[in-house]
Amino acid sequence: MKSITRTQTHKGGIDFGIESGLASSDLNMDTSLPSPAETWARIDQLENLEKNNLYDSLRDLRSYSFSSVPDGPQNQDSLFTWPSTDFVLRHGLGHRVPVPINERVLLSKLFSGSMRPSNVIPYFYRATGRFDKRDVTIATLITSNRLEVFARLVEKYRGPISVTLHIKDTPEHVSSILHALSALYTSSHVMRRTVDLHLVVDSFDRQFNTWRNIARLFARTDFVLMLDIDFFPCTASASASADGLGLSLQYAARKERLPGDGVVADKLYAGQAALVVPAFEYTDFGEGMDAQTFPTSKKDLLTLVAKDRIGMFHASWAPGHNASEYNRFYSASPGEVYKVTRYQSAYEPYVIFKKDGPPWCDDRFVGYGGNKAACLFEMYLAGISFYVHGDHFIIHQSHPYEERARKNERKINRKIYADFREEACLRYLELFHDEDLLHSPLAENALSECRKIKSLTRTSEMAAKRLAQQQSSGTIVWAHDDVQKLLGNIADIVYVDSPDRKSFLAGFGPGGKYENTVGIYRENESRHKIGIFDKELIDGLPSSVKWIAHNGAGYDPVDVHACKARGIYLSNTPGAVDDATATTALYLLISTLRQYSVSERALRALKWKPEGLNKLTHDVTGKTLAILGLGGIGTRLAVLAHAFPMRVIYHSRKKNPNAPEFCEYFEDVNEMLKQTDVLSVHVPLRAETVGLVDEKMIRALKPGAIIVNTARGKVIDEDAMIRALEDGHLAAAGLDVFPNEPEVNPRLLDFPQVTLLPHMGTENQDTQRQMEVRALQNLKDFLETGMGKDLVVEFKVKQKL
Repeated sequence: MKSITRTQTHKGGIDFGIESGLASSDLNMDTSLPSPAETWARIDQLENLEKNNLYDSLRDLRSYSFSSVPDGPQNQDSLFTWPSTDFVLRHGLGHRVPVPINERVLLSKLFSGSMRPSNVIPYFYRATGRFDKRDVTIATLITSNRLEVFARLVEKYRGPISVTLHIKDTPEHVSSILHALSALYTSSHVMRRTVDLHLVVDSFDRQFNTWRNIARLFARTDFVLMLDIDFFPCTASASASADGLGLSLQYAARKERLPGDGVVADKLYAGQAALVVPAFEYTDFGEGMDAQTFPTSKKDLLTLVAKDRIGMFHASWAPGHNASEYNRFYSASPGEVYKVTRYQSAYEPYVIFKKDGPPWCDDRFVGYGGNKAACLFEMYLAGISFYVHGDHFIIHQSHPYEERARKNERKINRKIYADFREEACLRYLELFHDEDLLHSPLAENALSECRKIKSLTRTSEMAAKRLAQQQSSGTIVWAHDDVQKLLGNIADIVYVDSPDRKSFLAGFGPGGKYENTVGIYRENESRHKIGIFDKELIDGLPSSVKWIAHNGAGYDPVDVHACKARGIYLSNTPGAVDDATATTALYLLISTLRQYSVSERALRALKWKPEGLNKLTHDVTGKTLAILGLGGIGTRLAVLAHAFPMRVIYHSRKKNPNAPEFCEYFEDVNEMLKQTDVLSVHVPLRAETVGLVDEKMIRALKPGAIIVNTARGKVIDEDAMIRALEDGHLAAAGLDVFPNEPEVNPRLLDFPQVTLLPHMGTENQDTQRQMEVRALQNLKDFLETGMGKDLVVEFKVKQKL
């Protein structure tokens, strides 16, 4: 059982820490304070300690925290109250302040996901100023090597700041860090007046969200701005003229300064809205080094934007900020506040919000990537709306950093973030359900975002059922009228509503809902509740079942051999998907040859044409398209590509007698690959086609070729394809399918020349309706004649069952 411990030092100081095994009642305090001379004498002693553990050093030093204002008045603000005892913690600068922290609340909110409990010393330095509760406190974090950057932010903002300083668990730099802190506070009256500094000591580096939570928890105003220290609030106004640039931002959260009908202000004060402060950076790294030259008005900013000297922050990762709609910000009238309507899960702006409104930042992320986006994502799920303030902006100060380390950390956190999204969605859906709020406006954000996560319902039956109800419950989405028209006069129709596989199979038993069923309509979304139609499920079906009508051209989720063994026919919907899948392949073909996706991402990031891109791109006309598998989809693509014109060649198990005359057949696949500019894959996924496009086949392509895949992800050896992209043998790839959907190999995301789609081949209402109708027609034909039109190729039997 972890608890907050209050450890007595030899001078009676208190270490506000988190450890295991000590009861919270172990308290014996002495509030006597050392003089500044005693403090410095003790620091000098600590400098000579070579092997003293940092925890012990800080505990020992806790009584000697140096005071920049030793004779100043005691600050009697009652920030909180301690519920179990009336003891007083002595903090930095010698103040005696009642502190609120409920043990359970602190442990659950601050360290629920951290690597391990940390040693925390709040208010190691405590600001002497008094702040209006409506002002905005910057909640931020620093490491020991960024103190100078932090000092510049303090001078620029001149408003309340709550900052967490992380010190790693090594004793070597204890005294040097404390000396540096002392120098900051003794040299700056602004810092003494405005900054509360909290120490965190642990052995885990760069666990940013833990530090953010601590800074936010101990902020002393009702509103906070979650900011990084290398961003500078630049807005100047008349109200700020006497107190330094950036002060006007302090008042951004005040109701009387928010325009409109008061709705946004009311939401902000109720903790149901957050104000986005758009972030910018200089396009030239060198120009952004000196914060003193940053523009101080929106007019000056727009002048630099027009000259392409400043643009959206982190333009290379547009999803992080482009939902703020920068073009709308540029044209916003003075005082305008507009709502963010294009939210996406990677959105990570800098926001002002009610301190006690949003959830705490999830602290499972170590290093760069995902941590701040996770904070914003959970805010959004909780029902908090984002609004962009049209008057204020911040600018990033350029600085060198180790990109390789950040890149590796981002790769790791990308997977963690995917898991976090799914888990967070489940938590909020269950919360809204339990509170009977699932159909309220508060749950709209969660429902909208969680529907995007296809794997969501695998781990929560309740959430699966609720989401299914939101998505029309039944398995027929577009062809409701056709169900009765096609089947109503020849069969009793029973809709499947079983929440899981066990209850589904039980429904076929005596007296069950599905008793005497002869045909089953199946669509892919059913896998979230009852799983794929594998041998276990097929063997559990009663002998009355004779036909499974699968909605989809690919039918790999159904065990064909188990169906044959049980005497159950299986049909699919091949012709219905031809146009949509072929046009998707055509889009990927054009996008990869011309690299349009790279250009689009640049433009969305407010950049113009990517420099040098024309050296890497090719026109479509005259290129050679090789089609692997000339079935319905491949044939349709061949017709579309021939119109450019492209030369079309193909390889299949055998020559297609219905192939257009302009298609050249190659019996030897390697001979075909040698002549290929673009290889488009259109083979079904079977045991014999897994990894069909392997290392050997990829290397047989001529250098600089492109692969397009709209079939199934497992048909291609993904690792071999990535190696070919890395060494340049493949110039690009266009992928609509992946081996482990909905997960995407993070390595693919690092290739700008790869165009990616989330299995969108048939995702349009026209095709979806055609697929449903065709599957239903197969059931109708079977019921009326004993045979359906689209029997899958594995069935060679001609007689009826």
